[in-house]
Amino acid sequence: MFFIRDLFYIAAFFYLLSLGIGILCRGKLILFFRCLLFIGLFANLLSITGRYYFSWPLMPMYQVPFFLPLVIGVLLFKTIWHKQAGCMLLVCALCLLSMAAVFFPNDFYLPFLESRTFFSHLFFWAGIVGQACFIIAGAHALVHIRLCRTNSGNGQAQKLEKSKNRVFPGNRTRTSRWVVWGFAFWTISMFSGEIWSYLGWGSPVVWDNAAILTAMATWFYYTCFLHLHLQKMWNSQRQAYAAVFGAVLTLIFNFYPDLGKFKFPDLNHLFQFLRTIL
Repeated sequence: MFFIRDLFYIAAFFYLLSLGIGILCRGKLILFFRCLLFIGLFANLLSITGRYYFSWPLMPMYQVPFFLPLVIGVLLFKTIWHKQAGCMLLVCALCLLSMAAVFFPNDFYLPFLESRTFFSHLFFWAGIVGQACFIIAGAHALVHIRLCRTNSGNGQAQKLEKSKNRVFPGNRTRTSRWVVWGFAFWTISMFSGEIWSYLGWGSPVVWDNAAILTAMATWFYYTCFLHLHLQKMWNSQRQAYAAVFGAVLTLIFNFYPDLGKFKFPDLNHLFQFLRTIL
């Protein structure tokens, strides 16, 4: 278990290193930036594989903060690899999430149902992918807001505001696409979780579980979001702010509860391992 935790420390270190190289060197050392990011993702993959293996046949239900940075990195690998618009903001979000998992670890495991049914894994992974999509959508919306403010001096932002039928100019396709995908995966997670709950407890919904209520609140928020989006009842600026608020809501309702108490990383086992191999 110590080695699994140390692997995540290594992943977080390379995430931060890739962010620093990307900011300081800008267009230079792009290959080095990619290599550092890939090493971080690979170490993260090894870490969560170990967590899944040692939790089996139980589910690593309260360790989502260790899984989420990898899922975001994989989903955005093409965007980050080519350093497209908003790339460094997304890498920064990835680093902040990994740092939250490092300093607020939830390494203890509470007794939970065995994962003998396919729906338990679908519930777990679809929920993580849904959270990742909502956070990515919020990041793209932030890029849109920044571009609108940057272009406000030459009148472009005013033109965008007047056109209510154009949603998220520049980033509208990516933002709305990530929201739709997030809503789809979140819905799959909720319904598969209800099936798993019915098989385990005999009831599709356990109302005294706070995680169920916050998951429903997130689902209802994005249901309203997509309804207003399809009805074209607001302009691009308001929708961008709503997407950012949705990402914050996702972090508070679904990411924050899986964090533990503040704790400085224990690097003793990692240092001992490095001394052994060196």
